This record gives sequence, structure tokens and C-alpha cells, in this order.
Amino acid sequence: MDNRKHLRIPNNFAYIIRSGGANLRYSEFKVSYAIAVGGVKSIALIGHNQCGMVNLMARRDLFIRGLVDNAGWEKEWAEEHFMHFAPMFEIGNEVDFVLSEVKRLRLRYPKIQVAPLLYRVEDNRLYLIREN
Repeated sequence: MDNRKHLRIPNNFAYIIRSGGANLRYSEFKVSYAIAVGGVKSIALIGHNQCGMVNLMARRDLFIRGLVDNAGWEKEWAEEHFMHFAPMFEIGNEVDFVLSEVKRLRLRYPKIQVAPLLYRVEDNRLYLIREN
């Protein structure tokens, strides 16, 4: 989801689903399609540090003001929109959420290999997250 980075992946190498917080809960049909129709056998779930979905509630006013100023929304609409969706997308911290999402995906798709990865914005490196 992060707009600061673009992964260089060869053409026809992978399906790419970008989602805030590495949260695939609301993209599950896309994942299922990639597996069922595209023949995907492995998933690299990549979160990144400095994620805007961490402590999302703290950005409530900024979010609302942004929709009012940038999109022309009424303040009440923006407040309702935020309060409806923020709880679905807010995560505690990047590493813990990626690990929990990997566990969920492995249970949902038991034949699929799922690897937890973390991209560190400050050094532009990708790290495998150790699982206990």
C-alpha cells in the first residue's frame, strides 16, 4: 500500500495485491483467484515499518480533514466513513500483524506456502520475520 516504494518484480512472475497494513482479510477473493486460477503455490506477505495503519485512530482528525479539504466531503460523512472503516484496518504493530495474517492464511489455504516478510523503509531491505 505504501506509495513510497515500488518492488521490482519481473513480468509474469507474481500476482501483486497491495493492501494497507498487509491486511488481506478484505482481499481474500483475489487471493483465492490467484491460487485457483493462477496456480499460485506460495505467498510472500510483506509488511513494512512506519505503517500508517498502526495506531490509525490517532490519525482520525487528519483523515477527516483530508477528506473534507481534498475530496470535498462534508465533515459528518468523513467522520462516519472513518469510524466505519478504521476499526477494520487498524493494526497493533507491523510484525505482530504480519505474523497473525500469515497464520490465518496458512489455516485458510493449507497447501500454500506463506512467508512473513518485513520491508524496512529506512534501509530499503526486505527481512524474513522469524516465527516462534
